[in-house]
Parts: sequence; structure tokens; C-alpha cells
Amino acid sequence: MGKNNRIFLKFWVPVIAWGALISASSSIPGKYLEPLHASAIAPIAHFSEYFILGILLIRAFMAMPLNFSLTKLVILSIIITSLYGGIDEWHQHFVPQRCPDVLDFLVDSIGAAAGILLYIKIV
Repeated sequence: MGKNNRIFLKFWVPVIAWGALISASSSIPGKYLEPLHASAIAPIAHFSEYFILGILLIRAFMAMPLNFSLTKLVILSIIITSLYGGIDEWHQHFVPQRCPDVLDFLVDSIGAAAGILLYIKIV
């Protein structure tokens, strides 16, 4: 197996799998999630989902032989995870008993940025 395949499997498959898990959870009709949305757990779940996605994405970018500064990788990672959060919120418009929420999008973006910044601080 070539180096690029190993990088893809080790670093990019987790990003793709976690993104798919987020999308799958956003596809659950609202009637099954009412107790969750009525509690304080929902913002924690949004923050945590995107915190992990942010870590996985910056980790994948840092493993690639890119000619970008760390600052550019951080900004790119925050933009991509925030866009993904926005697309995920928009997607919920099409799921029964679900709707997009700007506050959820903000929590997603803050979670992603926190994960990215923590990861670069630790590594």
C-alpha cells in the first residue's frame, strides 16, 4: 500500500466517517428526538460533534504534504467545518419535524473551532 493510501485511510477516512455519522443523526425525524431537544443536551451534542470533526479535519490536513502555513490550515479547517455545519442545518429543513437553527450552527462552528485550536495547542 502506498503512502498516499495510508494517509487517506488513517487520516481522511475518520473525517468522512464522522461527517457521515453527523449527517445520519441529522436525518432522524424530530419526533424521535423531542426529549433531547427539550433538554440542555442538544447544545452539548452539537458542540461535541463538531469539536471532534474539527480535530479530525485539522489532523488530516496536518498529515498531508501541503505547502500551507499552520494559520492557513486552521482557517481552512474552521471554514470547512462551519460550512459543513451550515449544510447540515439546511439539510434538516427536509427532515420531518426538524428545522434549521442558527444557534445550532453557531454552536457547531464554536465546537469545531475549539477542537481545532485545542488540537494544534496539544500537538
